[in-house]
Amino acid sequence: MEAERKILICGGGIAGPACAYWLQKYGYAVVIAERAATFRDGGQNVDIKGAGQQVIERMGLVEQIEAKGTQECGQKYLDARGKVIAALPKGAAGTLTSDFEILRGDFARILFDATRERCDYRLGTCVTRLEEVEDSITAFFDNGRIETFELVICAEGFNSATRTLMMADKVRLRYLGAYMSFFKIPRSAQDDGWAWSVNGSGGTFLTLRPGNKEETTVLLTFLCEEEAYQGSGTEARKALLHTALEGRGTVADRVRTELDTVRDVYFGPMSQVRASAWSRGRFVLLGDAAHCPTPFTGAGTALALVGAYVLAGEIKRCSDHAKAFEAYERIMRPYVEPVQDQLTPRFIRLLHPSSRIGVFIAQLLARTLASKLVQTFAQRRIAKQQNDPVGDFTLPDYE
Repeated sequence: MEAERKILICGGGIAGPACAYWLQKYGYAVVIAERAATFRDGGQNVDIKGAGQQVIERMGLVEQIEAKGTQECGQKYLDARGKVIAALPKGAAGTLTSDFEILRGDFARILFDATRERCDYRLGTCVTRLEEVEDSITAFFDNGRIETFELVICAEGFNSATRTLMMADKVRLRYLGAYMSFFKIPRSAQDDGWAWSVNGSGGTFLTLRPGNKEETTVLLTFLCEEEAYQGSGTEARKALLHTALEGRGTVADRVRTELDTVRDVYFGPMSQVRASAWSRGRFVLLGDAAHCPTPFTGAGTALALVGAYVLAGEIKRCSDHAKAFEAYERIMRPYVEPVQDQLTPRFIRLLHPSSRIGVFIAQLLARTLASKLVQTFAQRRIAKQQNDPVGDFTLPDYE
């Protein structure tokens, strides 16, 4: 049959190519359809934590990732004047900085290079319709092409259009009470290789992180009503970002100065993807399309890598797709849901104090976290957890 051992992956970011790496290794023919017409380098910083590090080790990609890493030293908390009030170096408890820090586009490029020779990448195309029969699923592409596959994996991310085609009734978005924006500004002489975090009054939280030799990446989050900014255009969104930054201190003033020249801005609600099921027939969700925890957790990349490894492994191991998808979801949900549950609307409000007193308390907590006493205690707890045989997540062995 034409479709046998032929799999379509929708989405060429991180989760899709990571899954393709394992599937082609197991003997499947993989087609990757990516809506974007060109490959996008750079992007925001991503962390590779926990079991995600084990996956990249098994993929043999550690050296490439370290070579392209941002070399972030750790995280500094600053006050409104730009004065350092607390510093959490790499390896400290509670720091934003993990062992592997890399720009999203650079990591996607590494995965692309690791799979491009054995996978069929199709940029600038997407699926408009899917039709399943007993032993295959047919994809209708926007360029008029019609093709039959054994399975379809949706790895398009938070705003997946293909997910809507097949599983809109199984998915809800959980709004956490804030909006978020990613973009890049020119690197300045004062940027020192650390991530800078600043709490601003009015419910604004700003973080600047090392990007590359020319650019610094910006993450801005701020409290607002869910429906407040639906449908805003680029200029209107920038105006809202100006408002969120106004009066928030010297670091925010620097970002405001650069904002009008920024071309590539991500802007959207801080929401999670909560799906009651991750598959339907021969169609299955992967990564953020299945369980986006929001980038604020710093765990989405690890979840995508582990999910890609497990999904491909269960497809290889199981006798049919239904058993494979059932096993994949059974293994991954206990890993995914605690990560999502860490963030609640109440917790987000606590991280975004609106009053001066709230900002003062947040700064006091940062100083306390960075203190020698708290770090000594926390490091002992971390060491104990690392000695736990269960650990962060035990990867199944599919070899």
